[in-house]
Amino acid sequence: MLGTIATLSVSLLPYIDIPEGHIGPLPIRPFGVLVVIGILLGSRISGGRAKLLGLDAENFSSLLFWTIASGIVISHILDTIVYYPREVLEQPWRLLMIWQGLSSFGGFIGGVVGFYYYAHKQRMDLWKSADALAYGMPFGWLFGRLGCSVVHDHPGRFSDFILAVDFPGGPRFDLGLLEVMLTPVVILAVLLAGRYFRRPGAIVTTLAFVYPFVRFPLDFLRAPAVDGGDIRYLGFTPGHYASVGVLVAAVYMFVRSGAAARATAPASEKAPSHGGRGAHRA
Repeated sequence: MLGTIATLSVSLLPYIDIPEGHIGPLPIRPFGVLVVIGILLGSRISGGRAKLLGLDAENFSSLLFWTIASGIVISHILDTIVYYPREVLEQPWRLLMIWQGLSSFGGFIGGVVGFYYYAHKQRMDLWKSADALAYGMPFGWLFGRLGCSVVHDHPGRFSDFILAVDFPGGPRFDLGLLEVMLTPVVILAVLLAGRYFRRPGAIVTTLAFVYPFVRFPLDFLRAPAVDGGDIRYLGFTPGHYASVGVLVAAVYMFVRSGAAARATAPASEKAPSHGGRGAHRA
């Protein structure tokens, strides 16, 4: 039975290695191409949402730049510190080699830093701006994880399950590919939030609430560090801890955005309704 499942996994999910191309002396790497596509697509969708929310197009374009740039830089720094602490002590200049390694949750943290800095500096509406960014993020994320899946940089545990990939050393899970399969769930949640929830902050809160439920269980399938996978802290990956942190942030944003919505509501909506004589006249 296991042999049959292993055969199915090999035939359905083969290990695909896409070689890099060249334009003259310039190397073109599949991961980089897909990440750039994701950034462009996500930015385009976020820009459309920003226009719908009445945000200034020029300011929002600059906000995107600061969010993405700080996300990439801090993503690399945190990835290097958290996953390769020994290498940082031996070769601290690796922190400056931005092109070598990125962390998804590190990118979230870095993006928040850049976002808050620019939005606060320009006195932009924080909740509307965050919603516009969050609306396009999972679309870009899909292509980013496609990039991870084609370079196989998130190896999982060895397995004969039907969704395992036929790695050269034996079939195992590919966490990048698994997340590609589940990202449409996140996209659907964001689209529904954008359609049915009118309160500012609803989209970014929905994104922060849904994603940890995708990521947290997947990290149990990651290979251990001795097998080319992720380092563990007290038995859990950095992604586990970051997932819990994002979920806590979602609860915080839900409370804060609700308070902000009540504070800016028209007086007629805040005033309680009273019955009795004179309460309503035809």
